[in-house]
Parts: sequence; structure tokens; C-alpha cells
Amino acid sequence: MAVENVVVNSSVGVDGNSYTTSISNDKLTNNDFLTLLLEEMKMQDPTEPMDSNALMDSQLQMSQIEANNDMSKAMEELSLAYKTSNLATSANMIDHIIEDGQVSDTGSANAYKVASVKQTDGDVTLLANKITSYDSETDVYTYDTEFTEIPLLNVSKIY
Repeated sequence: MAVENVVVNSSVGVDGNSYTTSISNDKLTNNDFLTLLLEEMKMQDPTEPMDSNALMDSQLQMSQIEANNDMSKAMEELSLAYKTSNLATSANMIDHIIEDGQVSDTGSANAYKVASVKQTDGDVTLLANKITSYDSETDVYTYDTEFTEIPLLNVSKIY
């Protein structure tokens, strides 16, 4: 297995043998590490074997770094899925009546009719007209002409 984009620095010892002094690559994987480990074991001086504890510590650190990177990537994907889900949920609220959990001066819950949805930097906001009155005989609502921006997280009820 070839390892790509690896910078290997070597030096020649007093005995004339070449020794690896450093290896750098931000994208080394566990497989790359094992490949390098096997190659180093093949080339080692039998009278001075490698320290197996140091090798295992290095491998464990590589595994932890790789696991952290995988977890970070999974969290980013989960966050994107959550934002997409929020936008779809909000779009389904258009033309519905919602409450924001706040109470008006008259003691009734603030209610709004959702007109549109916007997303800014992953935050979903509903643009809605506040319901100012309701005529139960004609079943007609009267709305504020100004839009009120309501964060999705503030919605307490949907009708």
C-alpha cells in the first residue's frame, strides 16, 4: 500500500545507515500508520528493537485523533440535517395560526398567521402577521399589516 503526500526526513548515522528522523502528513490514517510500522519493523536493527510501548501509544493517539475527526464530521452532518428539518417543518406552518408563548396586554396569548419563512445562518424565522381580532359570527380574523419575526424555537402552539 502506497502512502501519498507524506514528507519523510532522513539522516545518515555514523554507522552509514539511513534513519528516519520525522514523518509529516496531516492526513495519515491508521492504515498508513500500520504500513509505516511494518516497514520500520522490517528495517530495524535486530540488536536495538523498537520500544513497543511507544509504538502502541502512537497508534492509540492516531486512533483517538481519527475517532475525533469522524465524530466531528458526523456532528456537522447531523447539524445540517437538523437545520434542513427545521426549514421543512417551518414551511409546513405557512398559512397556519401559531402562538409564541407570550401574553398580550389583554391577557390572551399572542397569535399570528404565518406568511413566510426565512433561514439565516441556519436559524429559521417565521414571518407572520399578528392577529388583532376575531369575529366569531363571521369566522374572520383581522391581522396587523406589519410582519413580526418569530424564531422557530419560540413557537409554542400550531393550529
